[in-house]
Amino acid sequence: MAAWTGAAGVIYPRLTRGPQAFWRDLHAVTGFWVSGLALVLLVTGLPWASVWGSAFKAVRTEMGWVKGKQDWTIGGRAADADDHAGHDHAAMMAGAGSMHAMPGMAHDHAGGPTPVSLTEIVAEARSRHMAWPVIVMPPGAPGAFGAKPSLAWIVKADTQNRLLGETYTFDARTGAQRSHETFADKHPIDRVVGYGISWHEGALFGWVNQLIGVMTALMLVTLAVSGFVLWLRRKPGGALGAPPLPAVPARKRGMAAIALMLAAFLPLLALSMAAMLVIERLVLVRIAPAARWLGLVRTV
Repeated sequence: MAAWTGAAGVIYPRLTRGPQAFWRDLHAVTGFWVSGLALVLLVTGLPWASVWGSAFKAVRTEMGWVKGKQDWTIGGRAADADDHAGHDHAAMMAGAGSMHAMPGMAHDHAGGPTPVSLTEIVAEARSRHMAWPVIVMPPGAPGAFGAKPSLAWIVKADTQNRLLGETYTFDARTGAQRSHETFADKHPIDRVVGYGISWHEGALFGWVNQLIGVMTALMLVTLAVSGFVLWLRRKPGGALGAPPLPAVPARKRGMAAIALMLAAFLPLLALSMAAMLVIERLVLVRIAPAARWLGLVRTV
């Protein structure tokens, strides 16, 4: 019972102690519950980011943690958008004689197969019963998000639930299946990222996942609103009212360590922190009203 009582104001709000305690508890309790969910959203979104995603891709390539094509974008572009390696058309066509052509494929007068039509590829895709939506890309077509084109037909289940995703490639001339990749065929790191992206997009386990996402967003809004209300109720007149630095040296070192860790993990956060420090130390301290309001100078 004592442990449960100690959780008041942290795990659940105290509703009978007046407005000040209500807003304080609303802020603290919301922060307790949303912190983990927001962290998951942050981490699962990092592989898409331009700076972090590019660094992640470079580390994976250097360590040999790559298997197949990366299926998430980096900064809004395909992972291979900047690759300019040439296509080996002979290698793409090699081995076609050992594969079976699609049933009903037409032949030219010399007895060889004619290029496969879109109708035949779509019919074949329908027979595979792939997860919706299914994208059919003809040979040479530009890939999504700037990806380099392929010399084969590509049929891809582009479902948000990446666990159900799969990709087929078919020979451009014979229609023979050249490859089939499912989620289980990917590198373990790609599968981990795939789980995270599906969670981030609310597609991992249906409407429950979407409800958790909505609740996370609402709690973040509640956290911001309650923090603003608390600041208005407590701040002194004519000043920002920012809390002073902790007097205990260990706490200062802890705060600095956390800030440095976040800066190293999130380069753009490091850039914004550096910019704020420069503006505060070189600009705002020279503007007397701003310096007094921010508490950068003592007033007599």
